[in-house]
This record gives sequence, structure tokens and C-alpha cells, in this order.
Amino acid sequence: MSRFFAFCTLALLSTLGWSHSLVVSTHPIYLIAQEITQGIEKPVLLLENQTGHDVTLTPAHRKAIQDASLVIWLGKAHEAPLDKLLSDNPKAISILASDIVQTLPQRNTRGVALNNTVDTHVWLDPNNAVRIGFFIAALRSQQVPEQKEAYWANAKRFAQEMLITAQQYNSNSSLKTYWSYHDAYQYLERALNLKFAGALTDDPHVAPTLAQIKYLNDSRPNRNMCLLAEGHASKNQYQKLNPITFQAVDESMSGAGDFVLAWKALASKTSNCVQNARK
Repeated sequence: MSRFFAFCTLALLSTLGWSHSLVVSTHPIYLIAQEITQGIEKPVLLLENQTGHDVTLTPAHRKAIQDASLVIWLGKAHEAPLDKLLSDNPKAISILASDIVQTLPQRNTRGVALNNTVDTHVWLDPNNAVRIGFFIAALRSQQVPEQKEAYWANAKRFAQEMLITAQQYNSNSSLKTYWSYHDAYQYLERALNLKFAGALTDDPHVAPTLAQIKYLNDSRPNRNMCLLAEGHASKNQYQKLNPITFQAVDESMSGAGDFVLAWKALASKTSNCVQNARK
């Protein structure tokens, strides 16, 4: 908690005299920032049409960072290409470094937790999304104190909408197993009562190995399995796992305009996939 207040104080002291623009690095966090700043200001999305893993910086990006009074990014673990530009920037606040979210370790393709790692898809946990919202409200309220009540009112409204939406998926039923093309959805597991049974690859840009395909087939917990995968995943890479129920998903929420609706769409697709696979 003391670190949280240190970040707030740093943000306040380091931005006096700067313009009031709020820059957010990646799309899911930008969607949360939009909720918190609704009716007050419009945040700037730094990496439009880019993920944190694959970043191409232009002079316009650097200018946006230079002109910002606050830059919110996930951190080096998710956005390594931004580290050199933002890690020593007093206006840049890392969500992962702030310790305001609960994190989980990365897992290998067989579900074993990897020491000294962090799964950076923290926004998929509804509680983390709410924490991020309040964090943005706290930081911005110190910089723009005349809008403090509005920021906090927006954060409370967002929290209520997010948690009510997540509660719709709470279930006392048995755990539902699933596969993923790569492991990016474990922050959904508690909310949807899911159990990870393995991934095809640990890198979405690298094709699965024959050994991993064999492992998944040999250890499959159900005859028909739900497979969550990015839409660009090739059928040739997973057809040897049939029978499966394939579901295209996007954990980065690209193209979405509302965080709660985007989370609900992802949760619904995932929930339907695991349920249909059990029929």
C-alpha cells in the first residue's frame, strides 16, 4: 500500500507544468482508462493496432509520450520494447510494478507453473480490472484535483458494472477443462470455473511440436475438448487433436470499444465452448 501512495505522489510531483494528456500503452488498459475518464477527458492509446509484444515506435509515439502528463503501461514483462523509453520516465507508471494487481506465474504447455515469471494478461481477472480502474482514478485525481469526484464516481460505476457482469458466470458446478493454443486465459479461470489442461505452444508465433500434440492426445481429460485460440491459428496445426470444439478468442480485446462488453463477449465465448465440448 505504501508503494501505491509513492506512485501517486511521484505522478503528482513529476507532472506539474506538463500538459494534461493521459497516454495508455495498450488496448485493454486504454478501455479501462476510457471508463474512468468518461465525461472528463479522452485518453490517448499509444499502441493502436499493436500488441505489447510486437511494438513499432514512430516519432508520433515518442511525441505523445513527451507531451503526456501521465503514461500508464503494463510494464517490461508485457511491453519489453517500451522499457528503454519508459522505465526511467518519471511520468510513466507501470501497473505490474505498482503491486496493485494480483498476478499469476506463467505456465508451460503442460500446465506447470514457471518460477520467477508473471502472466501479464492481468486485465482478464475482473478484480484486477477493478483495481486498475481505481488506480487510474487515484493517479488522475492527484493531477487534476478539481475532477476528483468525477474520476472516483466513474471508477465506482465501472467496478459495479464489471463485478455484476462477472457474477453472471459464477458457478458451483464442477471444473470445466479446456485447451488453449497458447496459455493466455488463466485469469479467466476463477471467474468461469475453468481448469487448464494444456496448450499447443508457449509462443503463438511458433507452431506446436509433434511431441506436444501427442502429449495432449494422451492426457486429454475428455473425449471432446474446447480449444481456445486466436483467429489466425491454422487448422492444420490442431486438427490432429480432434474431436475438439474450436473457439476463436482475442485476449487483447482489439477493436472493442467498451471493456465490460469485451470481457463479457470473451467470457461468453469461452463458457459456451467448454459447455458445448461436454455435450
